[in-house]
Amino acid sequence: MKRWLAVGIAVGIFMSLSVTAFGQDIVEVTDSTGAFVPVPQPVERLICAYGSGTYLVYALGAGDLLVEAWYVGVKGISQAWDSMFRIEPRLPDILAFGDPNVEDVVARSAQLVIADGSKHGAFAQQLGDLGIPVIQCLIETPDQLRQATATLAQALGPEAKRRAALFLYDFLRITETVEHDLRGVVPADRPRVLFIGTDPLKVASGDMYQTWLIETAGGVSVSADLRGGWNTVNLEQILVWNPDVIVIPPYGPVKPADLAGSPDWQTVRAVRENRIYRMPRVFGPMDTPVPESLLGVLWLVNALHPGEVLLDIVGEMNAFYATYYDYSLTESELASLIHP
Repeated sequence: MKRWLAVGIAVGIFMSLSVTAFGQDIVEVTDSTGAFVPVPQPVERLICAYGSGTYLVYALGAGDLLVEAWYVGVKGISQAWDSMFRIEPRLPDILAFGDPNVEDVVARSAQLVIADGSKHGAFAQQLGDLGIPVIQCLIETPDQLRQATATLAQALGPEAKRRAALFLYDFLRITETVEHDLRGVVPADRPRVLFIGTDPLKVASGDMYQTWLIETAGGVSVSADLRGGWNTVNLEQILVWNPDVIVIPPYGPVKPADLAGSPDWQTVRAVRENRIYRMPRVFGPMDTPVPESLLGVLWLVNALHPGEVLLDIVGEMNAFYATYYDYSLTESELASLIHP
């Protein structure tokens, strides 16, 4: 089922409907809300008001089109990290945060806007009334990430289509290889994992992308029965779960030493056995639905099942950043990606 879904999306990228109106090519796409969006070609000035979508724009080779962009977890230039400036030297000029506004879009002469399909409906309508096309995206699951890849590629030109097809292939290749190589690991031998958030007592629910990462990497989420977004629990519940591994996201103030040094956490198996890992970060937060989440699978499987998956992790990491971000990893960045 996964294979045919990915293949179908990849084929769809190359079957986007194009028409010509008044001498101008127009690509027509359907966004995540079901809206039919005609996008004049070529797009040369782009605003991405959806943080997850911004990282996808770069992966599709269209980062140079951005005249304004929102980035997941960055609400001010002081929150950006060094590699962001190396990948995007214009960051101080194009970084935005807070709510987007119509006046700013007009002032920047944007030809296309990518918006959040869950909360930017009125904003999209206002821009549509001005004749500015808006593609609303909703990227919360792996399937939605793949679908957004295909949709944006249709609007962003031939190079974006080429990269999108390659990314969809890589996504399928890596996730299926991991699944195949771990098929002999019985459920009882799969580590029980707790994924915490910006507070040690905030945990990922079963509805969240982090749970997909855990399960794909051969783990079992101890908080999978919870629903919604981040859930706040008490330490007693964590002691009941008694996870084998604790994973901390690459954002927020929590560090492994905070748990390792806390007397209250010493009876938790993951703490006793020193299996507390903080995810690395190069560009996007790889525990969220951005292209680098594919590397999040590799990083986590290397932590949970070292040596079990027959992929060249060093090669995969280097190739990913070179292919999708035109970026060469530093030695320290590479080390963080392969040594949990």
